[in-house]
Amino acid sequence: MNLEIKQGMEMVLNHALKQGADACDIIVNTGETFSLSVHKSEIEKYQVSGSKILGIRVIKKGRVGISYSESFSAEELKKCAENAISNSDFSDVNEFEVIEKHEDKKISRPNFNKIDNSLVDDKIKLALFLESDVLAKDKRIQSVPYNGISEIDSHYYYLNSVGKFHYNNEKYFSCYTSAMAKENSKNTLFYRSTKGRTLKELDVKACIDESVTHALNLLTANPVPTGSYDVVFSCDMLAEFFSAFSPIFSGKSAMDKSNPFVDRVGEKIATSELTIKDSPRYDGAFFYYDYDSEGTGISDLTLVENGILKSFYHNSVTARYFKTKSTGHASRSPKSALGISGTNQVISLGTVAEADVLKGRYLEIHNLDGLHSGSNSISGDFSFGASGYLCENGKRLSSVNGITVAGNFFQVIKDIKAIGNKSYSNSDMDFFAPIVRFSSLKIAGS
Repeated sequence: MNLEIKQGMEMVLNHALKQGADACDIIVNTGETFSLSVHKSEIEKYQVSGSKILGIRVIKKGRVGISYSESFSAEELKKCAENAISNSDFSDVNEFEVIEKHEDKKISRPNFNKIDNSLVDDKIKLALFLESDVLAKDKRIQSVPYNGISEIDSHYYYLNSVGKFHYNNEKYFSCYTSAMAKENSKNTLFYRSTKGRTLKELDVKACIDESVTHALNLLTANPVPTGSYDVVFSCDMLAEFFSAFSPIFSGKSAMDKSNPFVDRVGEKIATSELTIKDSPRYDGAFFYYDYDSEGTGISDLTLVENGILKSFYHNSVTARYFKTKSTGHASRSPKSALGISGTNQVISLGTVAEADVLKGRYLEIHNLDGLHSGSNSISGDFSFGASGYLCENGKRLSSVNGITVAGNFFQVIKDIKAIGNKSYSNSDMDFFAPIVRFSSLKIAGS
């Protein structure tokens, strides 16, 4: 932790209060990023960058104002506080937005950061290997258009006027690669990424193998006949699918009357087999979360239990509006107003053996196109392009492309056919779920 940054935050906070703010909080994000990409055996991009930004939120006479500064001189930081106070004059009175003292939960946080002694040459060699190994897998792999490595060291500081201070530091690596395959006049592309606390922890093999396997298989892909099919998503795509409809769990969207489930807490919205939790310190998750962007401690939250909607994500504003307690899911960057965000999402294990979940014929989806543009979180309707495999009894029969998957999310989660008893993680390690078999989705194909 940089003590000068903390002292600067304290100076800004005190200045804001002296200038007439009734309450305020401050977020500082700093970070250093090393990134490089390789193309055609040459370094295409080599960049070392740093960032440092302070954002302040003030409340004066019930009105909220925000401002930020990328300069940390005393003069500019004081001006930032004054600008936030001036900005509050132009906002409406918000009776629900306050900065208040929360119970200070004692949270024992492990230090996940690890010492990494790799050199720049090691990172360059790995990036070159990613490209060369993908190309060496098959002569039909024509190029590796996306290929690189990043190293990130980020620092987060939070301070408010009622005595809460929190600091967190994350250091990690990520890498990605892709495979562009060509046969006759057909071109295909698949992409995969991974994270690790050290360079050696990166799952390079998975990035290479999955990119190559799916790109090559798509060369022989064709649409299946139009009809209704059971569907199983890969864990990455299942995470994306649920993410497209995440506003149904947002207290903010409920407060704004854009959440179709606003009056349905306590009601059954899905099959009794479905339980979804938000777990900030889930074993196996890449990131752990102790506090939210208001300094509130975060604990496990059950969103859906046995098909019943149990709770929304709440920050202090939505909690006061709905006369409940914050769930610790406030989200705010230095430049933004207060919002809401989840942490690690977990779908609980079902009771069906995996072999039974995969009995019979179904589609296994590994790529989605136009998911967010083709999804409506208010109506629940969705329509998006997809590719993957036609499978039977757990075995892939043929690769599939050029299909459109359509349906209604709210109906789909009611019609889940089976949930497996073994958990998987997506590539980002922030979504954990067993295999979920969705029943009879509409597929437009050949």
